[in-house]
Amino acid sequence: MVEAGLAVALPQFSDRYLGAEARAKSLKLGIWSSDFQQPADYRAANPRVHRPKPKASAVRQPIASPAPSGVFYRNCNAAWAAGAAPLYRGQPGYRPEMDGDGDGVACEPFRRR
Repeated sequence: MVEAGLAVALPQFSDRYLGAEARAKSLKLGIWSSDFQQPADYRAANPRVHRPKPKASAVRQPIASPAPSGVFYRNCNAAWAAGAAPLYRGQPGYRPEMDGDGDGVACEPFRRR
């Protein structure tokens, strides 16, 4: 990437790419075909705002199915026939067994058979 002018060499880590960077500069390849600000200079001038890491309680947990509501569909065909499909997690009649891909939407139109 350095040789093609698509990256800069980082001499503080290794001087292995300094020759490739010099060749790309002399041939004005990639980023060296115009003026640009070195990435380290940009980061120093524009520090990121500190973003706290999410706490363990904020980690997504699977949503448990709600208690039975009295609405029951034997299968997706029955839900479609009743005009209730697609069913979303938390809605009456939703059952994880009817959600083939586990995304929280049971009896999706493209899975109907």
